[in-house]
Amino acid sequence: MFSKERSEEILKILKTKKQVSTKYLCKELYCSIATIRRDLMELEKAGLVKRCHGGVALIPSYNMEYPHMFREMENQKEKNYICKLALDFISSGYAIFLDSSSTVSSLCPLLKDYDNLTIVTNGVKTALDLVQLDSVNTFIAGGQLKSGSTSIVGELTGGFIDNFKADLSIISCRGIDENGAYEANQMQALVKQHMIRNSKSTILLCDSSKFSNSHFYKLDSFANIEAIITDKEPPAKLLNSILMSGCEVIY
Repeated sequence: MFSKERSEEILKILKTKKQVSTKYLCKELYCSIATIRRDLMELEKAGLVKRCHGGVALIPSYNMEYPHMFREMENQKEKNYICKLALDFISSGYAIFLDSSSTVSSLCPLLKDYDNLTIVTNGVKTALDLVQLDSVNTFIAGGQLKSGSTSIVGELTGGFIDNFKADLSIISCRGIDENGAYEANQMQALVKQHMIRNSKSTILLCDSSKFSNSHFYKLDSFANIEAIITDKEPPAKLLNSILMSGCEVIY
C-alpha cells in the first residue's frame, strides 16, 4: 500500500473512531510502527490530525479546509456523478469560471467533447488538466498560492476575475443549510463571490455529505444560484428552502 492510500485509510478510521493508538493502525494496515509514524507526521503537518503519546486523534473539520490531495479522495463516485449532470448546463463556445475545488476539477476530463471553451480558474491543478484539452482556452488567475492547496487566492485573484464576464460559474462549497452555501476559508469564499458576480448564471456542485452543514464564511444565498447539482435529494426542510428561493435542485 502506498503512502497516499495509507493516509486515506487512516483518515477513514479516524472519522469513525476519532482517536486510536498507533499499534491499532499497524494492525489494521499491516505495516510497521515506523511507517505509521511517518504517515502521521505528514497528516499532522497538513493539519488533519494531532499526534499524542502512543496514538493519534482527528482534528475536527469545522471551518478547516483540507488540503486538495485529501479532498480529492473523498466521495469520488458522487463527484463524478454530479459532474456528469453538470454537463447539461455547458455549451460549446461558452466562457466559464471554474473554482479550485476537487469536485469541480473532476469536471475537466468531461469537457473534451466541447468546442471553443474559454475557462478562467483559480485552481493550479484545474488549469493543468484543462491545458491538455485542445478545445479549451485556459486562463489562470494570479495571486497568492494558498499553503497546503492548489488554490490561488487573494485580492489580486478577485481583481483578475473582474476582467472577465462569463456565461457560467461552476463552483463547489464546504456546506449548505437553509440559509445558503458556506466555505471554510474566507479567501476561498471571496474568490467564488467574484465569480458569481461576474457570470450570467451559477451552478453549485454539492455532494450530499455537505447537506445541513454550515460554516463560518457565508458564500451566498440560494437566490443567486441557478441550480444545485447533487447526488441525493436534500432533507425536506433544506429542499424547501432551496426551491422557495427559485433555485433548482438536480440529482
